[in-house]
Amino acid sequence: MGKHTKRTPGYLPRMAAGAAPLALLLAGPAAALADTPRGGLPLDLHQHGSSSDLQFTRDETMATRDLPASAASNLRQTLGSNTAGQSQTHDLRLGEPGRAFTGNDLDVHHTQPFDGAHVAGLDQSMRHGVQLPHGVDALSSSKTGTETGLAGRFSGDLMSGTRFERTSADAIDLGPAGSVVANSDESLLGQFTGKLDVARLESTERHSVSGDLGPVHSLAATSQSTAERTNRFHGELSAADIAAARTSTASTLGVPVTRSQQVGAEVLGKPVIDNGWTVSGPPFTLSPG
Repeated sequence: MGKHTKRTPGYLPRMAAGAAPLALLLAGPAAALADTPRGGLPLDLHQHGSSSDLQFTRDETMATRDLPASAASNLRQTLGSNTAGQSQTHDLRLGEPGRAFTGNDLDVHHTQPFDGAHVAGLDQSMRHGVQLPHGVDALSSSKTGTETGLAGRFSGDLMSGTRFERTSADAIDLGPAGSVVANSDESLLGQFTGKLDVARLESTERHSVSGDLGPVHSLAATSQSTAERTNRFHGELSAADIAAARTSTASTLGVPVTRSQQVGAEVLGKPVIDNGWTVSGPPFTLSPG
């Protein structure tokens, strides 16, 4: 996949220790965790755990052996004073050429960025993929995170805020034939002050799709933001060394409202169309460029 894929960074976020459902999963004496034999079965199971004070870690790996198709799973669970998390991966191999894998992470955390402030958050990420012969791959990943917190005193000034973020990436690589990639991210931020009247609400969205099929390349991207109060679109279609076309649009919501459009085209590397204009109002005006 290489250059065609925007990968979402993987990490193990942190979670609040008071999360009861997850704490139940993590319960169990660490001393009981050890390598478990499976007799004559083609299966290996390894377990390991450790604990100290308010920290707990548990790892479990299961894998097949001496089979034409192999499978492996890994589970990791952690529990700390202000964090708790679980991460697992599954891998299936069908001989040498084929592979399918999936994984997910779930984490909760509690932080105090400064005195009098408390922030709780939840993060979740997922990844899936299939790798086939002849360089054909399909990959998908997503990440969702949210945080909320309070700062101040209920008897006096009070501040509160909430953040939500989500990113995703999907890609299909058809080997020499081409590839298709789609990326998107969304975010929402709300802040409240005083008597919890809404003081600010911001949202941002960005989406893009690109592809290569033989000599043809295409790209389409959009973005919307209430923080900047703008909307944008960009598109491009080209056949290598023959012709290319592109267009972009930008809108600004304010006083005045403006909308800009740019259109261009090239043939054999020479521009044949390069026009743009801007419309704004009130009062209504139309200007080139």
